[in-house]
Amino acid sequence: MRSEDPLKSSTSPHAAAHSSGSGGWTPRLVLSLISLLCLTESAAFTNISTSTALPKIIDHFHTTQGGWLLTATLLVGAASAPLLGKLADLYGKRRMILASATAAGLGEILAATAPRFWVMIVGHVLLGTLTGLLFLCYSLIRDVYPKNLVPFAASVSVTGTGLLVVGAPFLIGGLIDHLGFRSLYVFNLGWLIVMGVIVVLTTPETSVRRPTRIDALGVLLVAGGVTLVLLPVSMGAQWGWGSARVVGLLIGGAVVLSVYVAVSLRIQEPVLNLRTLVRKTVLFGVLGGGLAFGLAAVVTTLLALLVMTPRQLGGTYGLGLSATRYALVTALFALGSVVGGIVVGVLTRRTGPRPLMHGGLVLLTAGLLALALAHDTLGKIIIGAVVFGLGLGFATGAMPNLVIMGTPASEQGSMSSAGGLSAGVIGATLTTVAFSIMTPTAKSPAPGVLVYGDSGISDSLLVFAALGFVTLLIGAVLLRSSGTEAAETPATAAAQESALPA
Repeated sequence: MRSEDPLKSSTSPHAAAHSSGSGGWTPRLVLSLISLLCLTESAAFTNISTSTALPKIIDHFHTTQGGWLLTATLLVGAASAPLLGKLADLYGKRRMILASATAAGLGEILAATAPRFWVMIVGHVLLGTLTGLLFLCYSLIRDVYPKNLVPFAASVSVTGTGLLVVGAPFLIGGLIDHLGFRSLYVFNLGWLIVMGVIVVLTTPETSVRRPTRIDALGVLLVAGGVTLVLLPVSMGAQWGWGSARVVGLLIGGAVVLSVYVAVSLRIQEPVLNLRTLVRKTVLFGVLGGGLAFGLAAVVTTLLALLVMTPRQLGGTYGLGLSATRYALVTALFALGSVVGGIVVGVLTRRTGPRPLMHGGLVLLTAGLLALALAHDTLGKIIIGAVVFGLGLGFATGAMPNLVIMGTPASEQGSMSSAGGLSAGVIGATLTTVAFSIMTPTAKSPAPGVLVYGDSGISDSLLVFAALGFVTLLIGAVLLRSSGTEAAETPATAAAQESALPA
């Protein structure tokens, strides 16, 4: 590895002025970080608002296919992430962040004005580009911020300020109740426009480029393979897991992805560099962070079941709280995530990101165990949710720093996309696993009413806790730091190309 500082060697004179040395926070940098954070928060807002408004949307369009809104966003987010990352390396990360926000803005317009349900689905296809935006922000921060501020800024860029996510349940409920579900898309459109303008005014473009032709074949293989795998994973329960359609798509997806692996190892500039991805530091970051993001989506669904199901229907669980009171649980959960991300940002320069990822996986596992074993009172649910939220903040906050540490400057954009790909694939898989476990325990106490059994919810949480523990063991044993990889201490980080800026 070369011994130059990646920040000093990889930025333009304008950007370098902001990405070297030990400069402090300025009003411009504060606004820049806030605007980037708020752009990433818009992705979380989209997911939460769609899930919350789904019953209203289904009723308005008289459809039974509402799940396609979530599926479309998930599929496009995972499949497009490698392409967006590669384009960021070629044409600039800020440019691709703004392009993602623009595409999502068009999606918001379509969803807000959709006269037919299929138009609503097209809107959510465009909203899937927000996944790429989420992971490109910390890569841009790495290039243009003072290097002593990068660990903190990169960590909170993923976990967010929390101002929108913590208040989102209350805001969403108010908008739906008073203005209808379309107002959610209008709000997020305005949010994207305002924050995009602030990014343009406050955040310089990186000059880090990797001049090469786009790996068109690789883009098609990755996008096609991921779609072929995620589609049956998302729809398996509806189509039947043993159906020819599900089995055929899974086999086809595996074949396409296998072809990509073979092709990518033979060319110099693949859309997703597997040689970099399999570095222990990068792989641990992508695996741990992807698991955390994936778990967050399914755990919020399970929390809603635990809190909002009436006790007379749930039997041994269920608090029967309203959506407004449930917002208290999700707000505290989100606040725990924000606090965890801030702690990671403060401690990363002292400890390195690896032990913080370990801590995040421990907290995730502990929170899942707490929810699985004790969820009969609001206090117990809040404790489990907050512990899990802290773990989520630790894991997702450590992820970008691990990726930054293990990736050359010229591949930061494309490798950041691996986080989006991982989160999409793991999230879709875990959601399907949860409902596969819960469905056999479901009962219908009244026509049109479906209640999942306590054992199904508890078993799902226990399975996820075991998965978190296994990931922790993989990171500690199989992906532990070695002398041949980037140093993970502040003292030696600045001396290696793939090290965390000191």
